[in-house]
Amino acid sequence: MIISTTAMEPFEKVFIDVVGPLPRTDNNNMYILTMQDDLTKFSIAVPMFNHEANTVAYHFVTSCVCLHGIPSMLVSDQGTEFLSRVLAEVCKLLKIKKCNTSPYHPQANGALERSHRTLGEYLRHFVDKDQMNWDTFIPYAMFVFNSSEHRSTGRQPYELMYGRKMNMPNSVTKPPEPRYNYEDYHIELKQKLQLSHQIARDRLLEQKQKTKEQYDQNQNPTNVHVGDRVLLKNNARKGKLSAKWLGPYEVIELKANENVTLQKDRRRVTVHKNLIRLFQE
Repeated sequence: MIISTTAMEPFEKVFIDVVGPLPRTDNNNMYILTMQDDLTKFSIAVPMFNHEANTVAYHFVTSCVCLHGIPSMLVSDQGTEFLSRVLAEVCKLLKIKKCNTSPYHPQANGALERSHRTLGEYLRHFVDKDQMNWDTFIPYAMFVFNSSEHRSTGRQPYELMYGRKMNMPNSVTKPPEPRYNYEDYHIELKQKLQLSHQIARDRLLEQKQKTKEQYDQNQNPTNVHVGDRVLLKNNARKGKLSAKWLGPYEVIELKANENVTLQKDRRRVTVHKNLIRLFQE
């Protein structure tokens, strides 16, 4: 397993994904666009009525870029909405480096996948039995997520973003800390954020190393060469009678981060090595 780079600043590197389809709500929403900052783990969730490229690009710009600035890097899986010309043009215009994870390899987007599970748990506590109002509770779910200590950083995502803990119901009655002037406040805030970001980054790197060690203990990527014939794991299979492996494919290129490009007839696909095995003639 390759350890991914960790951002140096908030919203320098952003992960993006789509959850759904979910039960259609009274507001006609069926999907959730999720975005997470790599360093602070501050997360954004936006209900959507579809997950077409135009819709995704619009919410990325209005809910992320306009509020938190232009990221240097945007990371997604290979969903069609993220490989579209629309999002590519947005990234080109804003000078954002667009990166795609390999298909059927959720570890590459692990932090955001875990936040999806947390979001689902929150919503299950809130929604009605008919599940027709889940979209109205997303802001409250994100309030809880961003104000809770994150396992990877040991801090609130909100605190790492803004340099202070979020005001909660038990803290709103506390008198504010005295501020002498804006210059003093700016200096103090900058110092707090620099220290908090460094601590969070150190913890993230430590967590990534532990995750890599655990992952590597349980994995044995297939050692292949260009020209080898391999089988591809069928992650899309339905039912026990469907084939577990597809192929054989020919390995035509070895790529970075344990990825390989395969070809069968005219079809080409790039996947992680963990999804293939050598074909026995």
